[in-house]
Amino acid sequence: MKKLIAVLTALCLVLSLAAAVAENVTTIEAGKLLYSTSPDFPPFEYRDDNDNIVGIEPELMELIAGKLGLTAEAVPMDFDGALLAARVDQGAKVDAVVSGVTVREDRKLIFDFTDTYVSITQAIVSKDGAITEEQLKDVNIGVQSGTTGMIYAEDDYPNVTKYETYSLAFQALQNGQVDCVLLDDMVGNAYVKKLPGLGMQPTSYEKEDFAFGVNKGNTALVEAINAALAELKADGTVDAIIAKYNEAE
Repeated sequence: MKKLIAVLTALCLVLSLAAAVAENVTTIEAGKLLYSTSPDFPPFEYRDDNDNIVGIEPELMELIAGKLGLTAEAVPMDFDGALLAARVDQGAKVDAVVSGVTVREDRKLIFDFTDTYVSITQAIVSKDGAITEEQLKDVNIGVQSGTTGMIYAEDDYPNVTKYETYSLAFQALQNGQVDCVLLDDMVGNAYVKKLPGLGMQPTSYEKEDFAFGVNKGNTALVEAINAALAELKADGTVDAIIAKYNEAE
């Protein structure tokens, strides 16, 4: 009973904080929480059979925006464009980039990140999952432009081809134009489930934390999102959404 009371008290405090910080939130378009995203990144964001943008992050953003009295609206584009669209120094067109963005020190210079909500590692997808990390130096690697997979591959290996989207990278893999794709493990798993004949191998790269990259200097919005996210973590909603889309894909 004491434990239950403590949990309920904590949730009440989170709700109070969310309400308090939400009052001070300003967004690019009144009443909306606009976010850029690259919707070929299952299970995080992708298009369903009706061309709707769905996935872990769109569902989280809808819930978070609702708690702040806002309407979440996804603005689809390629990943490089999604990062650019949320940069204040480039005339930000959206309030945040929400597209499986890894928290990195260089990105902290251009975004204010929310709290982390999930962690991933890099993986290798190839035909039958035959290519291991030890073989990457001798094969052609496909990556999505702007991703940490691209950064790691270009730093460590000689033969790297960049694509605007993962859809194009996997098309190249299936056509034999590249031998493998280096990408986040949860995304790799989704493509392996969707495309026949593919398999996945782990890598030794360090764990990466995903968060939402908010316009630099919009502290009130970061605090508001964090308060809402904390509530969704505390009541198990975040874990449930992640599990739901992992199973779906």
